[in-house]
Amino acid sequence: MASLTTVSILTAIGMCGSSGVAYTQIRAYVTDYGSPLGTQAVLGLSVIDASSNTVVTTVGVGDSPIGVAITPDGTRAYVANSQSSSVSVVDTSSNKVVATVRVGATPAGVAITPDGTRAYVANSNSSSVSVIQTSSNTVVATISVANNPYGLAITPDGTRAYVTIFGSSVITNGSVAVIDTSSNAVVATAVVGLVPEGVAITPDGTRAYVTNSGGNAVSVIDTSSNAVVSKVVGLNLPAGVAITPDGTRAYVTNTGGTTVAVVDIVAADSAYNTVLAKVGVGSAPWGIAITPDGTRAYVANEQSKSVSVIDTSKTDSGYNTVVATVGVGVNPMGVAVSNIPATGNLPPVITSGGIVPATVQPGEWVSVYGTNLAGGTATWKGDFPTSLGGTSVTVDGRAAYLSYVSPTQINLQVPNDMTTGAVQVVVTTAVGSGDSTVTLALFGPTFFLLDADLHVAGIILRSDGSGAYGGGTYDLLGPTGTSLGYPTVAAKEGDLVELFGGGFGPTNPPASPGQPFSGAAPTTNPVTLMINKVSVTTEFAGLSGAGVYQINLTVPSGLGTGGVSVQASVGGVETPAAVFSLK
Repeated sequence: MASLTTVSILTAIGMCGSSGVAYTQIRAYVTDYGSPLGTQAVLGLSVIDASSNTVVTTVGVGDSPIGVAITPDGTRAYVANSQSSSVSVVDTSSNKVVATVRVGATPAGVAITPDGTRAYVANSNSSSVSVIQTSSNTVVATISVANNPYGLAITPDGTRAYVTIFGSSVITNGSVAVIDTSSNAVVATAVVGLVPEGVAITPDGTRAYVTNSGGNAVSVIDTSSNAVVSKVVGLNLPAGVAITPDGTRAYVTNTGGTTVAVVDIVAADSAYNTVLAKVGVGSAPWGIAITPDGTRAYVANEQSKSVSVIDTSKTDSGYNTVVATVGVGVNPMGVAVSNIPATGNLPPVITSGGIVPATVQPGEWVSVYGTNLAGGTATWKGDFPTSLGGTSVTVDGRAAYLSYVSPTQINLQVPNDMTTGAVQVVVTTAVGSGDSTVTLALFGPTFFLLDADLHVAGIILRSDGSGAYGGGTYDLLGPTGTSLGYPTVAAKEGDLVELFGGGFGPTNPPASPGQPFSGAAPTTNPVTLMINKVSVTTEFAGLSGAGVYQINLTVPSGLGTGGVSVQASVGGVETPAAVFSLK
């Protein structure tokens, strides 16, 4: 019979959602590091809509993300995954990972050049800095530095990168390595305080502010001489630092407590480089970033699982007070804020071949890819809307049911239609419309996939409660480990496995598109399954959720190991090949 885990697996693969509509102009991206000792309780990057201060989505990235930086044009976020030795590249219009770049061991800080062409990544356990070319998302240089580099900042003119260096001991002063970005060579070293972590550079590029968490102080470096010229004291394990766009204030997180220090950094002021105020936030505040307009600071509270939003506008009555608190994942650490570009006044365009799958049946879930498909990002509330975020879609002139829209992707359920053959698909926004075609058929079987490498979406049931998901009731099927950005497990002989897909034809009882469905409705036509070209008996094949088919099986012996092919067929139509992980 069908499993009750359908909603959970659909949420995991992105076909369902429960959050409301969110239109984004300014967003904060927060890394959720996970629980201690490297066990990831929540894998992700929380995305906060600054207009409502709500989390609109969580992006699955690598293991234990720390640093995050956004390109100057706001189109990409680069996330340093400390335990995966990788950087995830996130498309901010779709909030999907579009590339994963291997770097050195334990990457922490990341910064992007002002022209957006390169990302610099500090690899703590490799004593190196990786330079990523953002056009190709490949590492084009690796720079050797002293032991344990951590934080990174790049001067406004893009000529220098400042890298904090813990050093080989927490009882001796650390340093800051200065890298010439034209030659990618270390050209200077400044000795600072104990355990330097964060670094920020003033808008005029004349000073670098470095937090020394072991020394409870901030070192101020003159960038013309690369010498320490001043120090800010009265802090408590300072970690993160951000500077307002007008260059008048530095905001420093006191990780040893529950405050953010506000520092006067105007050289002409009598209070220059002294703490003006301390703002109460959550427990163990870590990363901090300020909005491009300088009106808000977003603070990641590592022990409170929250982000505090501070009013940083001097003209507001609530200046230097917390105006919102946003719950996020476990152990939030890094934060970056940016303007995310709007779609603009262009009509929708569906990419050639951009309707997936190309042959579908009524009730099947379909993804449409293109440009200008929506004016922002919006997610349904499980209510099968025919208009979402100002976008609507028709299939053969009938309104489709939308679960997700963004400028580059739409997920929809095909409406009821007795027509077969090529039909028109039309996407309509306030700006205009764009169209393409799709083939309607009685059968359009396909497996849901976890990634671009075609790993089939499925779960392994765990009667002993040992699973990583669903309160221990199941594991996600995939290569054993976290190579997909979250924990997956390969199946073995005797495992009870459920696979998920769409388009497997009529069921008894029938289920209408645009309506919730729960329970089990077997297909009226038999479904056959081949794994590694071996016929496998199916124990159930049918609907277990709205538009979602489930195939149950017990893994037999003799299927091999590793990533092997899996295909199903119904009504004489085969699914495209997918990958089934075995051990």
